[in-house]
Amino acid sequence: MTRQSLSSGARALAVATVIAVVSFAAAPAAQAQEPRGGAPLFTQQDAVQAFDFLTGQGYQVGTATGRISGTTFVSFQFVPSGPPSGNELPFTFHNTVIVTDIDGDQVFFDNDGTGTFHLGIPGSDFRGSGGPLKGTYVVTGATGKYADWKIGTTFAYKAVATNPPSPAGALGTVFVQVSARQKTKNR
Repeated sequence: MTRQSLSSGARALAVATVIAVVSFAAAPAAQAQEPRGGAPLFTQQDAVQAFDFLTGQGYQVGTATGRISGTTFVSFQFVPSGPPSGNELPFTFHNTVIVTDIDGDQVFFDNDGTGTFHLGIPGSDFRGSGGPLKGTYVVTGATGKYADWKIGTTFAYKAVATNPPSPAGALGTVFVQVSARQKTKNR
C-alpha cells in the first residue's frame, strides 16, 4: 500500500496507532503506583541494619527509585501506642530520613506515622513479624538541585515492614511508596 492510497482518515488512524504503540512501549513496565494513583515521588527499599527491642530504636539503609533515585538512610524509633490485640501491636514512630541521589544531592525528611506490628505469634496467619505503616514525609532540608524545596512540604506515604519467620532475631526489610502529591496540613 502506498501513501497515496490511504485516505486522510486512514492516515490519521495510522499515525494515532503509531503514537499509541510508541507511548505504550515507552511507559515503564510494572511501575509501582503511589498511594492515591499515579507515579510515586519515590519508592524506597531498605534493609534494617540494627534494631534494639528494648528502646525501639534502629536504622535501615537502602535505595530510592523514581523522581529521586539514589541511596537512603533512616534512623527510626517505634513506640507502642496501645496493648497488643491478638497478634497485633499498634505503634507510632518518628524517623529521620536522608535520600542522596546519584549526583550527591540530598533531601532530608522527618517521617512520622503509625503502624501495626504483627508479633509473629505461632499459629497466626502472618508469617514472620512486621506489618503496614502510614504517615508523612516532611521536608526538613535539602542540598543541590533540591535546595529550593520548601521546608515543611509534606508528602503522604504508605509502607510495609517485614521480618522473616526464621532464623530467630533476623532483621527485615521495608518497602515505602512516597506520594508525589503534596499533602495539605489540617489545621
